[in-house]
Amino acid sequence: MTLILDRVLLEIGDDARDVHFEDESCVAYVHDSEHVAITTTYDRCGTTQEQDDDYIIFTNVVTYYKPRPENGTELITREHYLHIPVTCYLERTQALEESFLPKANLYVFEEEGYGEFSLNLDRYTNSGFYQPANDSGEVTLGAPLYFSVGLTSVTNLTLLIESCWATSSPSPRDDHRYDIIEYGCAVDSTTVIYNWLSPTSKGFSIAAFAFIGDFDKVYVHCSILICDKNDSSSRCAQGCLARSRRSLQPSGSGSKPHTITSGPLSDASRSQRAMLLDSFEDGSESHDPLMIVAVSAICVLIALTVIMALMMVRMRRRRPELIGYRRVGVTKEGY
Repeated sequence: MTLILDRVLLEIGDDARDVHFEDESCVAYVHDSEHVAITTTYDRCGTTQEQDDDYIIFTNVVTYYKPRPENGTELITREHYLHIPVTCYLERTQALEESFLPKANLYVFEEEGYGEFSLNLDRYTNSGFYQPANDSGEVTLGAPLYFSVGLTSVTNLTLLIESCWATSSPSPRDDHRYDIIEYGCAVDSTTVIYNWLSPTSKGFSIAAFAFIGDFDKVYVHCSILICDKNDSSSRCAQGCLARSRRSLQPSGSGSKPHTITSGPLSDASRSQRAMLLDSFEDGSESHDPLMIVAVSAICVLIALTVIMALMMVRMRRRRPELIGYRRVGVTKEGY
């Protein structure tokens, strides 16, 4: 669940982190130069749930409050909270089929000079980019993952994947991140960029990975630039801007960057190990008590047999060996 807010709602100089959900630890982040965004899953950040016959309804409140003191004292203020109620409706039949982790991969923008356009970041099954990966998001580590950015507009526009990175949370501003593409160039050794798809569709692939530690999800974010398709000197036309060219060549015309997100992805083997562990724990609790007693009795019998055998061996070692005999003289009384 993502909400994008105009920065005019904030005072000049205020930080995006001054905006938060009911849970004040869930703060907003900079979406672009004119907007801030705040994101949560349906079961976090103080989100409440209701339901009726047709919908499951999730509700939260976005709050902006940065009190400023009045009358030269730090004790009072007359400023108010800014409350923005947020409600998300999910059809009950759809909710049974979808994950509670949202996949917000379609974004609509409007920018002066480029009109209204939409961007989407989708994952595909192969480099043909024609069959979407409609799965649970569980992937095999090391397997190639194929992503495509699509642009829809009514004017002659094209796009450039300026940068892409992965985080362990839905927030693109998360400090726990791994860079994939920078300045239109692949920085991960397994990344391949596909610029030949079409002017309104670009793709890339990367070998699947997982974050080290207690992080079971991976979210992929991309910063996209929009350009005039007929402008041969635009930033989109320049493509990969190598380090040696960044300071020697102007950046070229283009839109401000727009961030889009795909995910989450998770390690399939980790899920399988968790399922096996659960299965083992469930199975151990369901064993027949009579079977457990029988197995225990057999183990005790085997142990006693081994102990008796060891004792017999020790007794034999202590018994003196017979090395011959001699006749013992007998003396009769009376002689």
